[in-house]
Amino acid sequence: MRGWFQTQEVAPRVYAISEPGHFEEVISYLIEGEERAILFDTGMGIANIREEVMALTGRAITIVNSHSHWDHVGDNYRFPLIAIHYAEAHLLREGASSEELRREMRAEMFVQPPPVGFEPSQYKISPSRASLLLDEGSPLDLGKRALTVLHTPGHSPGSISLLEEKEGLLFSGDTAYAGPLYAQLPGSDFDLYGESMERLARLVPQLSLVLPGHNVTPLDPAILVEMAKGFGQIASGEATYEFESSPWGRVRHYRFERFSVYLSE
Repeated sequence: MRGWFQTQEVAPRVYAISEPGHFEEVISYLIEGEERAILFDTGMGIANIREEVMALTGRAITIVNSHSHWDHVGDNYRFPLIAIHYAEAHLLREGASSEELRREMRAEMFVQPPPVGFEPSQYKISPSRASLLLDEGSPLDLGKRALTVLHTPGHSPGSISLLEEKEGLLFSGDTAYAGPLYAQLPGSDFDLYGESMERLARLVPQLSLVLPGHNVTPLDPAILVEMAKGFGQIASGEATYEFESSPWGRVRHYRFERFSVYLSE
């Protein structure tokens, strides 16, 4: 571990760059090819992820954002080449103010001290601009390493996952991870989320690892089947839930063995 980031090689030439010091436990991924590299998300921007990445690779880097939420685009502004699904490209230009993110920077959200010089009250997301718009099936050629964009909406309209078919790697972003899945946020769509989960579950026979955007990585692909089943149980009314208060109003919280789902009342 070096400072704020915790970095580990989770597959050949794939580095998970985690931020375990904050409640969000965001994970970004550096994916190296022979000619180029992708950084799948830029984290929260609490520390300089560009410096972390440049210590790992000398290859030209393209940012690919899984979606536009603040905790995945924090250091976008440090990079010239940014790709995102077309449905959320306009949101990058808005950034987010200190006032909007005040709740996320409360002292209790940190499980370790932030980097020296970081001032939570001044934290904001600087605007950035997409230089490449992605869609379902967009190819990403890194030189002897190829990934394909899967449009997996539900958490947000432009959520994407990346599939490296040859190695059986699925970079699932915020669509699937071991923890609370948010289907109640502005722009979320539970029905689309369920469809995305079913689609990812069908990929399980060809997957070796799932590399998610939060918490623990890697995950065994079988969790995708559990998630698809859970979403189906919620949709059919079979799943039980508890009401909870949240910044988005009262929500239903559905708990399963390795994950949970928040859904608007």
